[in-house]
Amino acid sequence: MTQEMTARERAAAAAPVPAAWYQVVAWLLTLAGLGISVYLTISHYDEGALVCSATSTVDCHAVTTSEYSTLAGIPMPLFGLAFFVGFGALITPWALRSPWPPLRWGRLAAVSVGVLFVVYLVTVELAVLHKICLWCSGVHAITILLFVLVLFDEFRRAGQAD
Repeated sequence: MTQEMTARERAAAAAPVPAAWYQVVAWLLTLAGLGISVYLTISHYDEGALVCSATSTVDCHAVTTSEYSTLAGIPMPLFGLAFFVGFGALITPWALRSPWPPLRWGRLAAVSVGVLFVVYLVTVELAVLHKICLWCSGVHAITILLFVLVLFDEFRRAGQAD
């Protein structure tokens, strides 16, 4: 007697798992972003901990202590910490293998919101403050790279489903 597979078991068996390079790159970027966010959080509360050059354009201190360094009273680096911790949970091997659609949509939503924050923050840096924070730029670049990775994985999954 053969047992029929449930819909969930069929989906799990057919769920395409990202390549190892994808997982390694996603984790390295997430850990780097987390590390920078931890550093920026510490320097938010201890301005003496911030190490960055201060030229006419590059001035981390001016950016990280501006009125735009918080949103609704919450320091921007805490948003970065929350993003990278949450994203780390969404790229665990279990989450990447899971056929449960909310995990995939969660990854896509997280990096999309992250990119919106990047656009806002870069706009503030360049158009309002006329200063750039190199540490912040590192987080911005990592967020955009994670966005590209997630899109790549979604297109790959869509191509395998056809």
